[in-house]
Amino acid sequence: MKRVLFACAVILTTISAAMLTGCGSPSPRKIADRQGLAFGIAVQTGDILSPNSVEFIKRHFNLIVPTDTTKWVNIHPTRKFWNWSDTDAMVAFAEKHGMQIKGHCFLWQDQNAPYVHSAKTREQAIELLTEQITGVMTRYKGKIGEYDVANEVLNEDGTMRDTMWYRLIGPDFLDIAFKAAHDADPQAKLVLVDYNTEYAGTAKGDAMYKIVKDLKARGVPIDGVAHQLHCMADIPFDEEALRKNVKRYNELGVYSSFSEVDVRIKMPVDGDDEERQCDIYARLMNVALTEPGVESMILWGYTDKTSWIPRAFSGYGSATILDKDMKPKAAYSALMDALAGKWEPKKKEI
Repeated sequence: MKRVLFACAVILTTISAAMLTGCGSPSPRKIADRQGLAFGIAVQTGDILSPNSVEFIKRHFNLIVPTDTTKWVNIHPTRKFWNWSDTDAMVAFAEKHGMQIKGHCFLWQDQNAPYVHSAKTREQAIELLTEQITGVMTRYKGKIGEYDVANEVLNEDGTMRDTMWYRLIGPDFLDIAFKAAHDADPQAKLVLVDYNTEYAGTAKGDAMYKIVKDLKARGVPIDGVAHQLHCMADIPFDEEALRKNVKRYNELGVYSSFSEVDVRIKMPVDGDDEERQCDIYARLMNVALTEPGVESMILWGYTDKTSWIPRAFSGYGSATILDKDMKPKAAYSALMDALAGKWEPKKKEI
């Protein structure tokens, strides 16, 4: 009996390894390249130093996003000191492995350096914001090709969030940020990102669209919108509203990104929630591949070992495609099947 159990364990381990290494089959990254999809992963500095993580990342993804490295508090912690080392390492990693890299993010209400909050006037706020954008984008001009210029500017009801940038600069704070970014690197793609904006017909989703439409009409250089898509397995997924939203942005000449994808489950995990999680991951990938307006799908982490979800959402977890031991979960198979065009939606919605 022990021999049988040991043999089963060996088989399962071998299957897990085969799923991650491919054993000669086309890598997910190569499939994404053929599909014309930027398939990305959010990474911390430690991820590009760990051999196991590096092998997984470079086999599966053609784009990386530093989750915290390029945020204000880390890259420019004091007015006179720029901490370039970690971002330089990220850029070097991307260049070495032929990957795209996306910068995240400039204008946000959180993770600003302490000195930023000393701004008291419109002029001071504009000076700080322009200095930050210009400093980063000038250094990485031609190396980082896309940036989340502004992050989470809306309340759930669609009104503007009461941030220091909105209070001090005024309603044109987005104009100033995007124009400064374009001036710093005219070739970089510039993106507005928020959460709960993926569906047409919701207050926040429609408010985001109205803002972007207005920016485009006034000639503000915005190229894309990013919907974070931190999904929940116990909340119904509205694929029709998502597709409708993507289509209307595409008609504006603005691309969409599924930019911080994870699907959290109320703990403990049960089979129904796991099935719904698989369905959401697969449907998101299917939309990304079949809607012309979607340029990228980016996972916000890949292993439950380092996932931010349990810290941010009490009682939830298991949000990524690998477990805490870096072994693939059912969601991994569902996502990779969808990427390869092998997934079909069930006739009955889950």
